[in-house]
Amino acid sequence: MRLFCYRAKCGDSFHLQYVGESGKHRNVLLDMGHSKTYQEILKNVILNIIEDSEQVDALFLSHIHNDHIGGASKLITDIQSNSTLNNAIKRWIYNPPRWYDVNQFYENKDGVPCGIASGDKVYEHILTNNPENLYDIIAGQSFVIDGMKVTILSPDVDKLGKLREKYSNNRPLCRLEIDETSVEAGNVMDDYKTPLNQFQLDYYQEDLSIENASSIAAIFEFENKRILWLSDSVPSVIVSSLLRLGYRESNKLYCDAILLSHHGSVGNNSIELFKIIHSCKYIISSDGINMHCLPNKETIARIVFASTSLPISIYFNYDDGRLIRMFKSDVPEDLRMMVDVHYLKEREAIEL
Repeated sequence: MRLFCYRAKCGDSFHLQYVGESGKHRNVLLDMGHSKTYQEILKNVILNIIEDSEQVDALFLSHIHNDHIGGASKLITDIQSNSTLNNAIKRWIYNPPRWYDVNQFYENKDGVPCGIASGDKVYEHILTNNPENLYDIIAGQSFVIDGMKVTILSPDVDKLGKLREKYSNNRPLCRLEIDETSVEAGNVMDDYKTPLNQFQLDYYQEDLSIENASSIAAIFEFENKRILWLSDSVPSVIVSSLLRLGYRESNKLYCDAILLSHHGSVGNNSIELFKIIHSCKYIISSDGINMHCLPNKETIARIVFASTSLPISIYFNYDDGRLIRMFKSDVPEDLRMMVDVHYLKEREAIEL
């Protein structure tokens, strides 16, 4: 397998490529970042896939935040105007935040684009064109994409139910929301001056975002290779799912790559989770320049603390100045014993 971690600012856009059991080349997209992520990167990626007589075999859209679903909204606009893209996506994997008839009239079609607006647009498109794809994706489910097994870890019924309560059918179906989609969880504080071995790790508060907690997260397994995709999920749900699958500290889930939750936020990556998972590659999707000060360095300290094998390998998909300065406060000799840092080039693939 090859894994691309496209640059989506403080957002997610991943691409899995592999040759399936059928001998055909397969493409799986995990989120689509912001609208600009699609316009600047993913549109050409998808057109190249079509030109190679391939398709996007599955498009996973984890949740309705625009740094994950915004690109899908732009893709749908292009599908509606470009017949070349009509059959580009074979399967949509998405949990709509609400159900309704698509012929209802919107009160305001010119409002500021936000998460629920993109979510509604994706739902309308799937309902009109791929209605067989509209069923709840819930922890415990599994399915196969040409030899690759997908095991869903998040959301659980409770978290998806809370999302549906927030965006109920009783709420006006308008493009301009009357309140914020959610408050991003994060430290909103630069913790890069603290050396990795000096963090106080006895306190943890989980992300309270209803949208993040409803995120789809999954394990992808193919030919003895395993990837854990955490999107913006919360550890309490992931840990419960892994325990039900038989994983625990004495029987860790070993992965070839782990895509860390919520751009490396401390609210979405707990020591409890890191004690039952392990990888040779931990991947953080985020630039260093964002209002939430993500990724948090404490997240990496938690991985180091919980790991039974050091150094761990951390992969960033950006190499901007702030990310490079993250480890400036660490003694170089100590750092090398704890972390092996990699900065991916633009559109560089990780071979698995």
